[in-house]
Amino acid sequence: MRRLADHVMRGLARLLIRVFFRQVEVQHAERLPASGPVVLVANHLNGLVDGLLLMAMLGRYPRFLGKSTLFKILPLWPFLKLAGVIPVHRVIDGATGDQNVGAFATCHALLAAGGMVALFPEGISHDESTLQPLRTGAARIALEAGIDSEIKGVVTVAVGLTYDAKARFRSRALVRIAEPVNISRWAAFHEADGWDVVRQFTDDVAAQLRTVSPSYESWQQAEQLSRIAEVVVRSPEDDLPAHVNLADREEVAQKLASLEAECGDRLLGLMASFAEYERDLTLLGLSDAQVVAKYPQGKLRGSLVWSLVKVLVALPIAAVGVVIHLIPFQIMKQLAKRPTNEGIKATVKLLGCVVLFAVTYALLGYFMARAFGAWFGLLAALAAPFCGYVAVRMAERIKRIGGLVDGYRTVRGRNAVLATVFSHRTAVVDAVRQLLASK
Repeated sequence: MRRLADHVMRGLARLLIRVFFRQVEVQHAERLPASGPVVLVANHLNGLVDGLLLMAMLGRYPRFLGKSTLFKILPLWPFLKLAGVIPVHRVIDGATGDQNVGAFATCHALLAAGGMVALFPEGISHDESTLQPLRTGAARIALEAGIDSEIKGVVTVAVGLTYDAKARFRSRALVRIAEPVNISRWAAFHEADGWDVVRQFTDDVAAQLRTVSPSYESWQQAEQLSRIAEVVVRSPEDDLPAHVNLADREEVAQKLASLEAECGDRLLGLMASFAEYERDLTLLGLSDAQVVAKYPQGKLRGSLVWSLVKVLVALPIAAVGVVIHLIPFQIMKQLAKRPTNEGIKATVKLLGCVVLFAVTYALLGYFMARAFGAWFGLLAALAAPFCGYVAVRMAERIKRIGGLVDGYRTVRGRNAVLATVFSHRTAVVDAVRQLLASK
């Protein structure tokens, strides 16, 4: 029964993630052991979306620990039970230490069976631009399982989650997996030093997480360095405007952030050069992707024609999707503005849409069944989410068509200006490469 529930929850997570995000990248998926006991730790930037992302994108199903207060949220309770989340009672919520004996025993049993236990050791979902201090729970579970309970082969695996714009619908996400670390090297220290080793192990887990998690002085710095990195990693030979990989962009942005202390003046000079290039883009009304694209006539026409065909075919279905989803979507759009935490906004959007849309589909099915029969009502309820997804994809396709046309017209109409624009772009790319070479 538990295995069936895991399959159902993974399928649901994949569906929700596929709809909420336009693209999700997984870097170094091969590092996650295919079997054996794993204590997985991840940074926690985006509320419940973090857990869904890991359920959907990892090669193995993770059994999460979650704070017990989540089970008091009525709309959330069925999903937590379906996912098999293990409740943890926190001192901050008024719990005593012995209340988690059962939770730890469950974790040890899962690890003994070769399963994977997953935690967010920061303990809170936050909006900070760097990793927050870790709780000791992950270290205690790993050490007690591998040493006290003598479970062989226990490893920790750090997973870093990075978001393009975490609360924005149809943005992008990146899942980066670090090398697994066997806990056996801590055995002798654990027997001798006890709690001190738990703290040292926690610090080691934090170091593992920092290798795959975003770390910036501020989100302003993160945003600016990410935009610079996007210019650097983008190929100037693209035929049509294209997005760069988040993994490539994040790697360059993080390297630049690490140079703040030793190359602060040069980094400021780089930002000044980039500001000049961004002013060019603003004046032209273009993005960097549009500026560097070659726009070969054949590929441009082919892409436009194919996109228009898709739009025309999808239009009737998309129109139905818009009518069905417009009111619940607008309701959730207003409700999602209330939380101040960006991660909670994403959770409210995702969970709220699931509930409101499900109610909408049920009502649609009920009224259609009364009017045209039970089978027609069932068909209408099942077709409604598909129509909504088609509407989303059609809107994205129309936006792409507009971007292609605007980019082509502007680039072709301002050849005289583009030489200066490209020189400013080249200055940015050269400055970054020189900085990275000096590291």
